[in-house]
Amino acid sequence: MSDVVSAALSRLSQVPGVRSAMIVDAEAGVPVASELGAGVSGEAIAALTASLFQRTEQAARDAALGRLGSLQLETDEGHVVVAGSRPLIVVVIADRDAQLGLIRLEADRAVEALR
Repeated sequence: MSDVVSAALSRLSQVPGVRSAMIVDAEAGVPVASELGAGVSGEAIAALTASLFQRTEQAARDAALGRLGSLQLETDEGHVVVAGSRPLIVVVIADRDAQLGLIRLEADRAVEALR
């Protein structure tokens, strides 16, 4: 894992409430690098988020809304934040009470570092 990827994952993982952080290949839907919490399936999350990103990206284009920057999924168990652009996306899984603003800020920083 490169120093840039490692540093980005480390910063994301240190945000209070973050359970897992990943860099995912947006095309293939597979994890490139990850720091996963207990019980988190990196492969399942990578496939889910890559699919969501691809479909939302296409829908935004079709609706003439411009380029997709990020998306957020809220569940009973917490949040999934996805940011970036092809070929790599940044994925963060966080608790329900996590500071989403700080998570989005760090996710955006990770995206910039990966460019």
